[in-house]
Amino acid sequence: MDVKARSKAMREILTRLVERSNGAIEVKVFGDKVILDEDVENWPRCDVLISFFSTDFPLDKAISYVKLRHPYCINDLPPQALLWDRRLVGAVLDHLKVPTPRRLEVSRDGGPKVDDELRDLMKKRIGITLGGFQVTPEVTMSQDGNAIIIDGQVMEKPFVEKPVSGEDHNVYIYFRGGGGRRLFRKVGNKSSELDPHLNFPRTDGSYIYEKFVDVDNSEDIKVYTVGKEYTHAETRKSPFVDGVVRRNTEGKEIRFITHLSEEEKEWAARISEGFGQMVCGFDMLRCDNGKTSQVIDVNGWSFVKGNDTYYDKAAEILASLCLQVAASPERPLPAAEATVEEPTWLLKANVTVFRHADRTPKQKLKFNFPIGERWTQPFVTLLNGEREEIILRERTQLNRIATAVEEAKGLGADGEDLAKLTQLNNALFSKIDLPGTKAQLKPVYSKKQPGQVRKLTKLTLVFKWGGEFTHSARYQSRDLGENMKKDISIMNKEILKNVKIYTSSERRVVASAEIFATALFDTSTSTTSSTLSANSGAPSSRSSTDGGPSSGSQFVPRRENSMPAQRPPKLIVRKDLLDDSNAAKDLMDDVKKRLKILLRPGEPEKRPELTWPKSMKKEPVEVVKEVIELLSKFRDIMRRNWETMDVDKIQERWCCGDEPWLFRERWEKLFEDFCDVKQEKFDPSRVSELYDTIKYCALHHRTFLFSIFSEHGEGTDQPSQDRRLHELYGRAKALFDLVAPQEYGIEPEEKEEIGVLTSLPLLRNVVGDLERARNNEECSLTLYFTKESHIHTLVNLVLLSGLPIANRRIPELDYCVSIRRPHPFELYERNHGRGKSDKEYSIKLSLSEGAHSSNVLDSALDARHSLNVQPRRKLTQHLPYSLVIERLSKHFGRVSEDDDTGPDTPYETIDALQAPVASSTPADDP
Repeated sequence: MDVKARSKAMREILTRLVERSNGAIEVKVFGDKVILDEDVENWPRCDVLISFFSTDFPLDKAISYVKLRHPYCINDLPPQALLWDRRLVGAVLDHLKVPTPRRLEVSRDGGPKVDDELRDLMKKRIGITLGGFQVTPEVTMSQDGNAIIIDGQVMEKPFVEKPVSGEDHNVYIYFRGGGGRRLFRKVGNKSSELDPHLNFPRTDGSYIYEKFVDVDNSEDIKVYTVGKEYTHAETRKSPFVDGVVRRNTEGKEIRFITHLSEEEKEWAARISEGFGQMVCGFDMLRCDNGKTSQVIDVNGWSFVKGNDTYYDKAAEILASLCLQVAASPERPLPAAEATVEEPTWLLKANVTVFRHADRTPKQKLKFNFPIGERWTQPFVTLLNGEREEIILRERTQLNRIATAVEEAKGLGADGEDLAKLTQLNNALFSKIDLPGTKAQLKPVYSKKQPGQVRKLTKLTLVFKWGGEFTHSARYQSRDLGENMKKDISIMNKEILKNVKIYTSSERRVVASAEIFATALFDTSTSTTSSTLSANSGAPSSRSSTDGGPSSGSQFVPRRENSMPAQRPPKLIVRKDLLDDSNAAKDLMDDVKKRLKILLRPGEPEKRPELTWPKSMKKEPVEVVKEVIELLSKFRDIMRRNWETMDVDKIQERWCCGDEPWLFRERWEKLFEDFCDVKQEKFDPSRVSELYDTIKYCALHHRTFLFSIFSEHGEGTDQPSQDRRLHELYGRAKALFDLVAPQEYGIEPEEKEEIGVLTSLPLLRNVVGDLERARNNEECSLTLYFTKESHIHTLVNLVLLSGLPIANRRIPELDYCVSIRRPHPFELYERNHGRGKSDKEYSIKLSLSEGAHSSNVLDSALDARHSLNVQPRRKLTQHLPYSLVIERLSKHFGRVSEDDDTGPDTPYETIDALQAPVASSTPADDP
């Protein structure tokens, strides 16, 4: 399935695999459309097949394909069904003489089901007889409740209760004396929870009961094999400890490499060969100071995440195997020489819309000047006759505002107006040298009337600072570009020969696009084609274990087979499509006034589409009250620590142009907005600023954050036992997820209207790109870089188009978000070979959360301070081209298309390679 075949780990292995074969291996991704919708007769032919079970994968269909085409299977398909039942896994491990914890089984379903073909295969492979009817045993508890008795066999607590289904991760641990812990598939940063009332085993199904093993260092071990002779092992904190998952910057669970004993390596080889899974993972426990080990589960196909040594070794072994298969005289007719090539689906075009990468928090002051009053004339003069918004960014330009303030004071500004001017002047002089400081002058003129001159009716000055590109944004943009290059080179490398990149004029957006484009066309990283199957020849080399160097390996990376060097296209600046628009301002202002509706009691229950976590078990209005109480306590703590601590020495180095006084100013503003207003007058739009600030400080100034808000002022970047910051973050995130999507419309009609006024030109372009890609022979890649407002409103237009959406729960759209990472709108083509009219087209939409962590306070950080972009989520299944175009185009009638809106001169372009952001390293880059 695409979610596995196009994952980062698979991409890393496949691109290396092609390189190590010096171009002798071609990799084809079958893709969801082919796997789910096509008969196996229409699946691509291949010599070597990588196929493994995952959610929604039709294993029986894949087995039929193997019977039809006879490819060499990296992992045998029929034995993968064994992994669905833990009883069968245990039986095979026992037969292979691999030690496991003592277990008892309670089968209330007659025992595991094994079809005749699989039973015969396993009998022939390892001599085991599987299956057979099992009578439901008698199950009782001991009188003191501290033991389970199954047909007279006693198992004392603590013991582990596992559902027999390998896909069911709801595992319970029962403690002696009462209570237990519920383990489950990781949700955010949680993998288990304590339950003091968990006393009696479940009786609603079939279960395995294992003796609880007290492991060394409270860790379990994940073991990965690639064939019989290569293993990689990692330790992780056992989920029974506290249920909290520690994650790295990629959002993956933190693990540490460990070495296996010779005996453990032998077990790995037996498991890989016995289950017929060359690439395989299993879980193991060590106890008695490493003297004893036991295997507790076998997972089938599993990858090591984020380990280049593993990727290199796995690619070397798999490439060697593919070439050995190709050279075998006994292999069937090679796929490359097949006389009839079945028409299959090919990625034809990709249209992606990105949000910019990480930025510093934005802050602003807003001033409205009453036109007609004498003291406002100096500010009107700053417009210099312009009728559109102007931006003042240079120091000399900003000094003109200071001059205008002094002139206004001399012209009679007094009272509240004078106080506002003083506030503006103070902000100007304290922020004039900060990155991102600018002033926007926004004039509003009267409507055009025949024979009348349009008059200035309103002038707004918005003074802003912050919102600047950070050093971590550089890594996010680069990694995203590299990942897209690898993915597209696997799917269809012809796409990279026809690329267009559009960007807004905002500096952080342009910077994101520049670095992304440079990485997308960087020839220093591998970019060859590759997934679900491979065409391949030559004997394999023997591989050493535990990541050691291979003996006699004849495969080395070669760059000649990488994609030819290519300059990035010039970035095209499209203010009309991608810059902020004031067209929906009045509507959005009205929506913001009504956001308090969402904080009324009972509102989440009345509106199931709202994102409100069931685990919160409180009304939003109660959570707001708790947030205010927490912030009041933190204000007292921060002010006290500021007086008693040497704040300049808490954190040795500051990045992103920040300093302690800016940190305090940012938080004091939040304290004022939340704590110094009555709750009934609380502005829900402030939630976004709170959530944004916590995340930013947790990533870039974690040491200072934990220290300045610590009751005891301890200087550490690790969370203390005081979890109040975590409580604040959890509540702020829940409120953010509730409020933020509604800022672009509460009711569907509002969402569509705001979407049309904000992002209709962008949607028109996206639809036009898809239509051109369908009608042209060339493959293409079109990228748009913009801001949060365009992402939210574009997503709303897609959701309200009437397309069948697979998942309407839209996640937080964080930095580097894309409507699918890295491909939002994918156009697929199938050519039946009888001319242009005999082609089929399909479109698939997906969405990524962007650079996101479910709990940034617990994420492990390196010097980059960067969160990696999360994998895509399916937004739709593959849909007919005509249906997608028709539904997306339904919005077009809402606003007439103005053919005269384009510029008289060509759009501004930027050379990504010459851009200063793409070619330099920031001063604060660690």
